[in-house]
Amino acid sequence: MFDPNDGPRVFGVPLGQDFSTALHDGLRQYFETMSPTDVARVEIYVNTRRMQRRLTALFHAGGALLLPRIRLVTDLAQDNIEQSLPPAISPLRRRLEVAQLVKGLLEADPTLASQDSAIDLAESLVALMNEMQGEGVLPETIANLDVSDQSGHWDRALSFIKLVQPFFEDGQLDSEGRQRSVVEALIDRWAENPPSHPIIVAGSTGSRGATSLFMQAVATLSQGAIILPGLDNDMPASVWDKMEQKSGAEDHPQYRFKAFCDALNIHPSNIGSWGANARINTARTQLISLSLRPAPVTHQWINDGPDLGDLVQATEGITMIEAATPRAEADAIAVRMRQAVEDNKTAALISPDRVLTRQVTAALDRWGIVPDDSAGLPLQLTAPGRFLRHIADLFCEPLDAEQLLVLLRHPLSHSDRPDRGDHAFRTNALELHLRRYGPPFPTAESLTSWAQEKPGETLDWVGWIASVLVNLNDDAPKSLADHIARHIDVATRLAGGPNTDGSGELWKKAAGREALRVMTELQSHADAGGEMSAREYRRLVNNILSAAEVRDRDAGHPQVLIWGTLEARVQSAELVILAGLNEGTWPEAPTPDPWLNRPMRKQAGLLLPERRIGLSAHDYQQAVCASEVVLSRSVRSDEAETVPSRWVNRLTNLLGGLEGGPECLNAMRERGRHWLSLAASIAAPTKQIEPAPRPSPCPPTDARPQQLSVTQIKTLIRDPYAIYARKVLGLNALDSLAHTPDAPLRGTIVHKILETFVKADIDPADVDAKGALLSIAAETLADLCPWPAVRALWFARIVSFAPHFLAEEAKRRAFSKNIDTEMYGELALTNLPFKLTGTADRIDMSDDGEALIYDYKTGKAPSAAQQKHFDKQLLLEAAMVERGAFKAIGRVRTQAAVYIGLGSDLRDQPAPLKDEPTEETWSRFEGLIAKWMDPGKGYTSRSANETLAFEGTYDHLARYGEWDETHDAAPQDLS
Repeated sequence: MFDPNDGPRVFGVPLGQDFSTALHDGLRQYFETMSPTDVARVEIYVNTRRMQRRLTALFHAGGALLLPRIRLVTDLAQDNIEQSLPPAISPLRRRLEVAQLVKGLLEADPTLASQDSAIDLAESLVALMNEMQGEGVLPETIANLDVSDQSGHWDRALSFIKLVQPFFEDGQLDSEGRQRSVVEALIDRWAENPPSHPIIVAGSTGSRGATSLFMQAVATLSQGAIILPGLDNDMPASVWDKMEQKSGAEDHPQYRFKAFCDALNIHPSNIGSWGANARINTARTQLISLSLRPAPVTHQWINDGPDLGDLVQATEGITMIEAATPRAEADAIAVRMRQAVEDNKTAALISPDRVLTRQVTAALDRWGIVPDDSAGLPLQLTAPGRFLRHIADLFCEPLDAEQLLVLLRHPLSHSDRPDRGDHAFRTNALELHLRRYGPPFPTAESLTSWAQEKPGETLDWVGWIASVLVNLNDDAPKSLADHIARHIDVATRLAGGPNTDGSGELWKKAAGREALRVMTELQSHADAGGEMSAREYRRLVNNILSAAEVRDRDAGHPQVLIWGTLEARVQSAELVILAGLNEGTWPEAPTPDPWLNRPMRKQAGLLLPERRIGLSAHDYQQAVCASEVVLSRSVRSDEAETVPSRWVNRLTNLLGGLEGGPECLNAMRERGRHWLSLAASIAAPTKQIEPAPRPSPCPPTDARPQQLSVTQIKTLIRDPYAIYARKVLGLNALDSLAHTPDAPLRGTIVHKILETFVKADIDPADVDAKGALLSIAAETLADLCPWPAVRALWFARIVSFAPHFLAEEAKRRAFSKNIDTEMYGELALTNLPFKLTGTADRIDMSDDGEALIYDYKTGKAPSAAQQKHFDKQLLLEAAMVERGAFKAIGRVRTQAAVYIGLGSDLRDQPAPLKDEPTEETWSRFEGLIAKWMDPGKGYTSRSANETLAFEGTYDHLARYGEWDETHDAAPQDLS
């Protein structure tokens, strides 16, 4: 295939060319002079599976021929080159083994790290071990590093690194180590018996040690060749010569090629071009090459900048989008890609920011466009992934109402069954019950009690739920095999539904199949995981699910592509969009290394952080040299101002200092503003919507409420619209699904404790009274408050007010006797069809036959002024007592009505009965109700709130926010 060559055979595809197309076209030229059988013997190693598919597709689209063997470089790790070389150990198994060692070390010395970090530390250690094997670095090299200037951190790190030393000695290699061993064995074999068929390595930069060794060996074969992607032919030889390892230029996009050429003793300027010279925008490549020169660059820009030539030609295909927010950036990108589809062009979005690419995907959904995303979707975000994560949570925490409903409503629960509609109906009914009545943590007994009141097969359905989901939390250590078996069993039974052995749709479709593969692989290596707690198992499963990806190759639009930087390295498109060009995103911020700092890595011969930056720079340089390119960034993130990517900064700074450059830069930004403006106009509403007026509905008299409780009168005065929504429209607010230990629950519990104490007729002056009260409190809290920490906190508060309550209670008992607690009363107005109801916390009778009304207040009691004008509960209850509303006591005079303070301020607040006599209170109340029966009176929203910060239950219905308290109400006649 190749003519004889004295030195290594290295080719390069220049910047601005589609690498895959150039590779295919060049191979076609060589294959024309070869027999079909010789073509079939050609081995081509590429670096990604997407490139493998693309190159195969290009051959299929051309004339008929026997295909060469197209393999991945990483496939070398599976080659059976030597029988003595065992297969590579599973990465998952190695992680589990190392995690066991890390846990043992942390148990021996808990000061090193927390036990919860064992899984994460093991993952990081395995990554370091992989890198050491791939780069040929022995543990002894790490142990013998010069750490004279390091702190005690190194001793701690070395204790972890020593854990993995035995794995280098037992012959069980990781994939990186086995690949290096295979490469070394190939090199030895080729030295004695070189292959006669052509071997080509295409698209790799040789950034890793094992890959670079393989490429060097192939380059020196008589029929071997290396084809480098994105070679900068515009960089002078003098600049190439300055890129030494000691020069600190490893973050330059072409540094890898320089290091590779140095290993082969050739100069980069002598690399030949692959295939026929395609038409490229040399003005663009020269501009980008100069902007990325290794430091110092200023004098190079001054000297070489004027020689660039036509800057208009170099920049006319570049658009620069500088969006205000990531959302605006995603919308502008989506609009540009939509235009590309309209123009029948192929558009590729390249970005390491997966959040941004998902936002673009969501924006494209406006036009029904699903992009072909090379990265797919993380398994943890798919339906099976979320389902498995929710179930793992149940092993760590008690089942609460929210978790139960999340799982029952999950599309995989009770799936693939004809009666799933019944399942959904029962779930709705159960949700309403749990919201209103609880309990916060459902049990088999509470669920069964609810089901017994429901018709049909609800009892069997609840029995299935209880058998699958209740009482799963158990943090006792179990073997990994037991954890997995239980996890899969619960997931299968919940997905299959009752009375079936199936698993529903859990393991179906692409995401389900990937989830099954992941769980099966974990199960097959469970013997290496030892024992772990439920929390450790949850962390392990979450890590494994987040590492797996699901991709549907048939779902994407063929002209709308989303590539990672690795896929973009060896292919191009008619429109290339580089997005997320901010520091920390592109290039990505170096990942913190818990083991070795940069000097130690350099001393050991491991990869430096600048390597990743250099690869990202090369990806940028290749992509930005496309014929039409968009450079996109957001000026501000969700948190703060952003910093432009260093490469964008270099380009803008260079253009800003060249003659005609500022005009070209402004033109690039103007083109970007066009797409931002277009995206904003598309997202803007098509018509102006007038804000809603402040509502004040006026229903007819017969539709108005004819019964209210004494506590609702305050609402009628302060926020009449809430009464309208609840009593006229019949809209009751749903209670929160996530029950929390809030103030209303605390009040209910305190009321229950004191009610029990009073009805037991315990003498508050007795020396054992406090103990009896606290015993009642403990029992009530255990029954009504299922949160242990909150129980302890609330019990402490009860202890704090118990002496004050007992002392005041003794005073009350000295001149009165309790009649009853939670007394219900009702009273009809004589001249209006209206009834007032109320439940008094407690009514006592004084020795002289007068009523004493008490109301327990765990919060702040209303002042006398507030009771006069708004909070009329006790005043109305006093009037009701004197009119015989409470049948148990008849018509008696009210001596006093008092709020018993049990909050932070242990102070009783009496109702102002002297200033507001009961007769006057009742007369005013009748007048108030008469006004509210007037069909012209509107239920105005938020008419007299105590504070503007007050949040009403029905504010959203009233569209509060479109108006405020300064707006006049707009009465609405509803008759």
